[in-house]
Amino acid sequence: MSSRALRKLQDDNALLESLLTNANANKVTRGKSTASDGQKQQNIFSLMNNAHDPDYSSDEEQVSGHDEEGPVTGEHDAGNNAQPKKIILASKSSRRKKNKKSKKKPKNHINEVGNDENSDDEEFDRIIQQFKKTDILKYGRNETNGEANEEGFFTASESEETFVEPWKCFLSLESDPGFTKFPISSLKHSCKFFQNDFKKLDPHTEFKLLFDDISPESLEDIDSMTSTPVSPQQLKQIQRMKRLVRNWGGKDHKLVPNGPGMHPHHLKFTKIRDDWVPTQRGELSMKLLNSDDLLDWQLWERPLDWKDVIQNDVNQWQKLISFYKFEPLNSDLSKKSMMDFYLSVIVHPDHEALINLISSKFPYHVPGLLQVALIFIRQGDKSNTNGLLQRALFVFDRALKANIIFDSLTCQLPFIYFFNRQFYLTIFRYIQSLAQRGVIGTASEWTKVLWSLSPLEDPLGCRYFLDHYFLLNNDYQYIIELSDSPLMNCYKEWNTLGFSVGVVLSFLRIKEINSARNALLKAFKHHPLQLAEIFKEKLLGDITLTKNLTIDGHLAEVLELKAYMARFPLLWTRNEDISFLHNELSIILQDYQNGNITIDSNDKVDDNRTNESQSHFFITGIPINLLRFAILSEESSVMAAIPPSIWSDYEVYEFDVLPPTPTSKESIDVIENIKSFINEKDLAALQIERIQDEDLLNQIRQISLQQYIHENEESNVNGRQ
Repeated sequence: MSSRALRKLQDDNALLESLLTNANANKVTRGKSTASDGQKQQNIFSLMNNAHDPDYSSDEEQVSGHDEEGPVTGEHDAGNNAQPKKIILASKSSRRKKNKKSKKKPKNHINEVGNDENSDDEEFDRIIQQFKKTDILKYGRNETNGEANEEGFFTASESEETFVEPWKCFLSLESDPGFTKFPISSLKHSCKFFQNDFKKLDPHTEFKLLFDDISPESLEDIDSMTSTPVSPQQLKQIQRMKRLVRNWGGKDHKLVPNGPGMHPHHLKFTKIRDDWVPTQRGELSMKLLNSDDLLDWQLWERPLDWKDVIQNDVNQWQKLISFYKFEPLNSDLSKKSMMDFYLSVIVHPDHEALINLISSKFPYHVPGLLQVALIFIRQGDKSNTNGLLQRALFVFDRALKANIIFDSLTCQLPFIYFFNRQFYLTIFRYIQSLAQRGVIGTASEWTKVLWSLSPLEDPLGCRYFLDHYFLLNNDYQYIIELSDSPLMNCYKEWNTLGFSVGVVLSFLRIKEINSARNALLKAFKHHPLQLAEIFKEKLLGDITLTKNLTIDGHLAEVLELKAYMARFPLLWTRNEDISFLHNELSIILQDYQNGNITIDSNDKVDDNRTNESQSHFFITGIPINLLRFAILSEESSVMAAIPPSIWSDYEVYEFDVLPPTPTSKESIDVIENIKSFINEKDLAALQIERIQDEDLLNQIRQISLQQYIHENEESNVNGRQ
């Protein structure tokens, strides 16, 4: 061996010795903390070995018994300079004898092993359930100990000037339309309740978890499939157009151009399909709202507040939250497409003209895509619906800023803007489509996205249905953590019936019976009328216990109850859970009749609310987001509970359900609707052209009919001769 190789070997040995010395020194410094926390921080996966290895316990006792005496090192302890004792392991001969004994086990032990293998799955499920329960109890419930807890929410011992848990007061949105009592800074600590991982928005991610044998090639074939039926000739034309449009698709089907000379845009949550027409530019752009835009919005929303106060609130919001709006890139082209859509849907409803609008003229017109998808659903053709909804999502994905994530801070979309509302509606329809396909986990992730776009206003009522998807997905930790958040407790309208009862069911599923009882009592104090009706109708309880708890005449409570009753059988599927609900509600109702339970002041049985409210979030005393959710759900029992005046006195378009309405001359230019993108003169001229075309077609049909009759008469005469 050369001298150079020897020197290199010596250097390597010296380096190895220095590393070992540093490692031993680190063990010394961690000795105390490891020894003290060793029993508390037990790895949950080690329990699985404990359950099946009969020799594990004896070996573990032998090692752990010496481990209590001191750490595994010969160095001096820095704290007391005492020489720790070394661990004395069993000798090789004793371990050999032990291995021989383990080999000489009786024959019946083989049968025991076989039985253990049969129960492996049950044991594993039990361990996972215990792990979930431990995780929820450790991280899912905030401790109030007089200081700011882990989530940053102040507890009751904080000074009133800072923040005094408004969710204990349960304020009303009718008296606070601007959410001034909500601590806007708490949204920082609530980001975990929203979505920041775009991979979870792809159904393929859930498919991989459900079916681990799906190959990447199969998923690639799915991505390359067309979203709607197209003829081979049309597909060839689209393939030719792809050659003319650079950066369309890419290997991952997520690359789109942003215009000539601009950098291509990478899609976040959609993939391009083969039947989508390539275009150089998108349909929409995303604009960051400035202080004046936000001030105009809040002046409409809070008509009774001082302008200076509103301006101060807006300045505080902008430090934390970014507000955006979607708007058309080409205003002239957008007006043309919107006029055609308006005529085909409202003025002269024509399904064929609407289908022709998105198939040939304007393939990325979002209101048209959503309307045609709804037409297909009602015709029983659900196969094309998902492709149309994905194409509508693609329009917004293409316009999305590169730094956007749906965490409630990076991107909020005020509901007063028309194309913002189209994004809300597209996501809502897509969630319904995912649920019908059985991709519940992905549907729950998209629910987080929908809620994050405006978590305070919640224009489509996510709080009325989010519990449904998370319970079906067995995500009990999310519901339990959310139950302690001001996002659910600041205003009484936020603590909805479905969510409050969903908290009870979440505690039952993790076997926390006492917590479930407390959650049910809280739910009864805020929703006594609805729970009394559930007790009578679904649980067949004693009617005498529901005396003085009648829900008749309470429009909002009836509508919310009907919405939850439609989902009740899908959630409460276990007999033991239903028995618990029946028994505990019987006890609570008895205590209420005896005067031992009082209803909170904001939730008394007597409904003293006025029919009209100053808040734009209520119509005849019913939360407007509850009405929108009831209409969009298309549940017959729920829609039947909507007051008839809603259908006759308000705009209930399928493409824009109960849009915000201007209340002053100033707000007319602020609130956008479909007519904001239509020129009245051009619309009148286009309407005249359509009427003329229809008259001409009717004349042609009449002439053809007369000619047909005349030809038949001549043939009949010739036949007689």
